[in-house]
Amino acid sequence: MTTLHSAMQALMMASGLPGDGGLIRPPKPVIAISRDHGALGRQIAVALSKRLDIPVYDREILDHIAKRLETDPATLKQLDESNARARDMWLMRLFTGKDLSEDAYRRCLIDVVLSLARVGGIILGRGSNVILSTSCALRLRVTASPDVCARRVAARYGVSLDDARQQIETINHNRGRFVWELFHARNSDATTFDMVLNTDRIDDPDKAVDSILAAYTALAEASTARLSA
Repeated sequence: MTTLHSAMQALMMASGLPGDGGLIRPPKPVIAISRDHGALGRQIAVALSKRLDIPVYDREILDHIAKRLETDPATLKQLDESNARARDMWLMRLFTGKDLSEDAYRRCLIDVVLSLARVGGIILGRGSNVILSTSCALRLRVTASPDVCARRVAARYGVSLDDARQQIETINHNRGRFVWELFHARNSDATTFDMVLNTDRIDDPDKAVDSILAAYTALAEASTARLSA
């Protein structure tokens, strides 16, 4: 058992959650997506959602966490993966008067992601691939080369390539730092994913979905075999 796996088991037990992370197969597919900015991760999530008729959870995760912590989602957004350091959560006291610790946020995040995974859906970012490391979910990393991502971002937002590269660097850095500070995992570590998809040449989300669903089916069958063994 890896150190990361052991750490997640301990976090779940401390949160009062089942240590297996939800090995029972949910009624609908669960796919956790980590993506580089400009790699078409969101577009692929939407395509998967349409094909499988399941929801995409992104900002909704923040809404659930805010409800559990009894705070304002708009304020919590300032501490989300694309904006701030997880260790800066003490700033919440300045906005809400509540002392929100990193541990409290992490426990709520784990609880929310596991709860969503029990009913099925596409879960975007926020270390969901780490949280669901022992589950039946497909953990997908969507990446692309810096130049390809920059061209896509520049075209989508009408900015220069230099501005696009800066935007990509900032967002990817913040996402990676968020996952590291909460779970001590790296988005660049392929071993925390079941599938890594490079969209440099597979740039049609609908075609990418075919490969992803094949991987999900294989994973689901393997998980079912382990449960029945």
